[in-house]
Amino acid sequence: MNRLCWLLRAATLAVLLAPATALAERYRVDLILFADRAVASTEGSQPVQLPETVRSFEPWEVTPLRNAGIEILEDELFGLMNEWNRLRNSRNHEPLIRIAWIQKDPPAERGIALRLKHGKPMTSLTPGGSVEVYPVDGWIALLAGRYLHLDVNFVQTQAAEGGELRSFRLRERRRMKRDELNHLDSPRLGVLVRAQRADPKPVAVPKPAKKP
Repeated sequence: MNRLCWLLRAATLAVLLAPATALAERYRVDLILFADRAVASTEGSQPVQLPETVRSFEPWEVTPLRNAGIEILEDELFGLMNEWNRLRNSRNHEPLIRIAWIQKDPPAERGIALRLKHGKPMTSLTPGGSVEVYPVDGWIALLAGRYLHLDVNFVQTQAAEGGELRSFRLRERRRMKRDELNHLDSPRLGVLVRAQRADPKPVAVPKPAKKP
């Protein structure tokens, strides 16, 4: 065997034996959910709605979120404080929820979602009995196929005249511009969100089993 062939064979063997690594896609997301105070009528409302909460977990449910590659950040690390304060000082808007998280390899279609609730629960009577209804309840999911998308499903419920509970829904799936502030809205609820590429971390990829 000549020297060139020996070097090529040695290089190929080194590649096959070296531990393979890949870079995980990691995104940092900062999000604000806010209410529009300017809309006072019940136009467009529906009878009490409950959010679809299948495969959604609240921020304190650390284990299932971690298994899905989601890490909730501490509130002091929240990155949209200027926007939060502007909404808080606004006459027509009320900031409700703020949250930031890191997510590894978001799915192209909805997998695990983050469930967010706001306010003191109310009791609603249904044919099946009484149920707890939060003033704002729903979920958000980051998706990363060819483009980044945010999937949002929230229900806002409030008492109308006579004490009857009525609900409004924000349901939207929106393509996002990375590193920019994105805005999703409805007549009652709105979302400000920014998604940025986080530093990638090497992830070990198992080597294929050797053929017998």
